Amino acid sequence: MVVSLRDNDDLQLNAYCDGELDPVSAGEFERRLASDASLKARYDRLSSLRQAVRSLPQIDLPAGLQARIRAKLDTERPSNVVVLRRRSWSFQALAAAALFGAVISGSVMMTIEQYAQRENLAGQVVADHIRGLLAPQPFDIASSDRHTVKPWFTARLPQSPQVPDLAAQGFTLLGGRVDVIGHDPVATIVYKHAAHTVSLTTLRPGQSVSEQTIAGYNVRSWSDVNFTYVAVSDLPGADLAAFERAFVAAEPSPEIK
Repeated sequence: MVVSLRDNDDLQLNAYCDGELDPVSAGEFERRLASDASLKARYDRLSSLRQAVRSLPQIDLPAGLQARIRAKLDTERPSNVVVLRRRSWSFQALAAAALFGAVISGSVMMTIEQYAQRENLAGQVVADHIRGLLAPQPFDIASSDRHTVKPWFTARLPQSPQVPDLAAQGFTLLGGRVDVIGHDPVATIVYKHAAHTVSLTTLRPGQSVSEQTIAGYNVRSWSDVNFTYVAVSDLPGADLAAFERAFVAAEPSPEIK
């Protein structure tokens, strides 16, 4: 059987994540991760999925279920090999095993589905950020005045976010634009930090986006009672974390009618 280069990469990627590579192989693989954006993106997706699976809630089995299953199997264990090959588990034992498997499978599938939804949201937000960078300007309304940008959003969206002035923290307000995520128009506030553009997209509360890197852009997300915020930039992760802290700590601007 011929193993493709991608299959070999996947084998090494899984072995690396499981800590099964020897130090030399792990070092070589880490150097590849640093230079291969596609491989790094696959590593980030796999790491996020593994973290999501680890976060599955622990399932409390009914009291005595394990003991009952073991007792049932013990009573049906045959005394010789010939009978062992001919007999099967009882309906009750199979039902118990099927029920347990269904619970586990349902939880895993739910987690994978939620992970896919988060990945899809993150991908759409990053795509809007890239489109903004490719456009003549990354905003629809150009202004460093929050009292101009906030009413512009209010006139176009059912709910508009606060637009804090973060210039003192090193993030200059450039303006804002309306993006479309799924079928929903959403506000995106645009800031500048040195030569880097930061797009801050506001989604409905309760939506979730994991911290990750997509196509070389870092994604960071947090929430409050009104919105889920998703910041995208080519800034290093530490600087994007500083942006989050500055935004969260900023005094809310007065509501403008």
